[in-house]
Amino acid sequence: MPASRAQRAATADRRSKAIAMRLAGLDYPTIADRLGYADRAAAHKDITRAMEAAVQEMSRNADVLLQLELTRLDRLQAGVWAAAAAGDIRAGHLALAIIDRRCKLLKLDPAIRHEVVTLGAIEQEIERLSQELAELDSGQADEAAGAASST
Repeated sequence: MPASRAQRAATADRRSKAIAMRLAGLDYPTIADRLGYADRAAAHKDITRAMEAAVQEMSRNADVLLQLELTRLDRLQAGVWAAAAAGDIRAGHLALAIIDRRCKLLKLDPAIRHEVVTLGAIEQEIERLSQELAELDSGQADEAAGAASST
C-alpha cells in the first residue's frame, strides 16, 4: 500500500532536516541517531538519494533556462538585425554582442589558453638564447679565421 500523504510529508521533513544537518557538517551516525534512522547507512542512503534527485532537477531546470535565454537572444537579434544589416553601427555592435553571448552560452568559442610564465622559465630561455648566440658567434669566428688563412 502506498504511503499516506502524512507519511510522505514526514519523510520529506526528515530528509530535509538530514540534508541540513549534513550540510552543517554532522556525520551520518549523528544524523541517524538524532532523526531516528535505523543506522548510519540508512541516513547516508536517504541523503544521497535526495541530493541526486536535487541534482537531476537542477539539470532539467538548467536546460529549460538555457532554452529560455536563447529564445530571448533570438528575439533581441531579430529586433536589431535589419538596422545592423542596413549599416547602423550601433545596431551592428549590439547584434555582434548578442551573437557573442549566444556562442558563450552554447560553448561554441574555443577555449582561451592562458599561459603562466615564471621568472625561472624566463631565465632558462635567456640562458638558452645566450648559448645559441655564443655558438653562432663561435661559428662566425671560425669561418672568419678559415677565410683569413686561405688567402
